[in-house]
Amino acid sequence: MNLENNSEVDKVSTNSGTTTSPVSVFKSKEGRQRILDQYDKLLSAFDFEYREQYVNTSYGLTYVLESGPNDLRPLLLFHGSTSNGAAWFTDIERLTQHYHVLAVDLIGDAGHSAETRLDMKSDGYAMWIRELFERFGIKKASLMGNSLGAWMCLKFASVFPEKVERIVLLAASGIAPVRLSFVFRVILYSLRGGKGGEAITQMVYGKDQIPQEVIDYINIISENYSPYTGKIPVLPDSDMTRLVMPVMYIAGEDDKLTNVPKSARRLKKLLPRPTVYVLKNTGHVIYNVLDKVIPFLQGKV
Repeated sequence: MNLENNSEVDKVSTNSGTTTSPVSVFKSKEGRQRILDQYDKLLSAFDFEYREQYVNTSYGLTYVLESGPNDLRPLLLFHGSTSNGAAWFTDIERLTQHYHVLAVDLIGDAGHSAETRLDMKSDGYAMWIRELFERFGIKKASLMGNSLGAWMCLKFASVFPEKVERIVLLAASGIAPVRLSFVFRVILYSLRGGKGGEAITQMVYGKDQIPQEVIDYINIISENYSPYTGKIPVLPDSDMTRLVMPVMYIAGEDDKLTNVPKSARRLKKLLPRPTVYVLKNTGHVIYNVLDKVIPFLQGKV
């Protein structure tokens, strides 16, 4: 499916007020196409059945990669910032053995969805996710998110806890403040094009061995996409205590972006029985953790 997103949206009226969006989050139309062409190339390399859908919401078209039997319980996946649904391609085939998977391209990010960026201090993103639930006829689902995507899971669950069965948070933002040193360096490096993208990649991945195709795609995105550099709000205690569903948190001890020790302590203080894993010799990027995630989602942990 190759529908064209509307990248000329200046304002979006929402239940939480009117928010202003940039004319484009991509540096050029050609750059956007490079990112999406590589997305499709990566997708074609994986052998799992899927359906591409563009869902119409009040906040713009939202691209969803749907996979797995319809009669299984739904699991929604939300990738991190400066990324897209390709982040989940290596996990989808295994997840679909247990779940009906919906991998969502975040609005305002480097994927197929609309370029709308909402006020993060509002409930806008929670309302957007609720519309996705409505469009797919979902009454209750589990959520898994990475970094900014994990923040969106937290936000939605705090506003609509009755709609969430379980949450998996990977290197989550929104539990403790993002490290300012990382933000300043991202802003600086983002002005340096390809070399800046390489520096950001090094900060995020740390000592991890990165496949060459991943490095290549990260560089394509860095060269052609303008990332969100604003402050990601930390959920207040009153919101966090609304997370009455089972919550799993997985993060790396060497994470340069989020304050992992503080996040882990806060979860243990505010939530009834969070499942917390802090991985040694791991940075901000979390992968190869389905052996922990799937049993948790099935209620076996």
